Amino acid sequence: MFCPKCGEEIKDGSKFCKHCGTQIKSKTAGDKPPKPVQSSSGDDRNKKIIIGVLIAAIVILAIVFVGFGTGLFNNASPNAKGAGQVQSAPAQNSNAPSSASVSLNSFPVSEAPALAQAIKDANGNFPINFKSVSLSKAQCLYILTKSISEISDGHPDAKISVGDPSYAPHPSGRDASQTIQRANYVDMSKRFSSWIESNNAIPNYVGIYTGGVSDISPARMLDICVSILIEYGNTHNLPASINV
Repeated sequence: MFCPKCGEEIKDGSKFCKHCGTQIKSKTAGDKPPKPVQSSSGDDRNKKIIIGVLIAAIVILAIVFVGFGTGLFNNASPNAKGAGQVQSAPAQNSNAPSSASVSLNSFPVSEAPALAQAIKDANGNFPINFKSVSLSKAQCLYILTKSISEISDGHPDAKISVGDPSYAPHPSGRDASQTIQRANYVDMSKRFSSWIESNNAIPNYVGIYTGGVSDISPARMLDICVSILIEYGNTHNLPASINV
């Protein structure tokens, strides 16, 4: 038999437990010892395991949030994507300059603003190396004046056959400072480009329909067209007037 208190084995019929001294009530020989009280050490160990798992999960989540917040995971190789995922195409910059080549036989009017900027950046040095062509001062004058005419007539996508006009042998004009309205500079551009087409040469000057205002030299006409087309390239509208 077994002691009901400490669970130790004692002789059958014993009145007291020789181990703990507890009085033994009469029991049958087949009685089993009482179930020992479970120690609390097992519960403490389980609690520690649970706490450890929670701490590890919090640390992992913190690393993930910091990684996404700092862009750590944004530079992953495209090869790391799953087979069913489709990588999005990079966004295109609508303000990026066109990389299309140009030719003297078919110069796009849409390239005139970029050419005007190239002329301004060249600080009066010619020829201008623009994309796939080299342009003389006379060719630039024709392209810019013709482009202003085409844009004014509603043909911003037109193409120009440039040719090889000669520059004015004796350019004249006093080039006084003034403000030229859109209707006037468009008319000047049309007359200037028409003269080039008819004579394969740059006119010595271009007249302006303003009383008491001097005629304009080819050099000043180039400056006027450069300013007009740079502003057009930024706003997609011909300016209401231009100061020269």
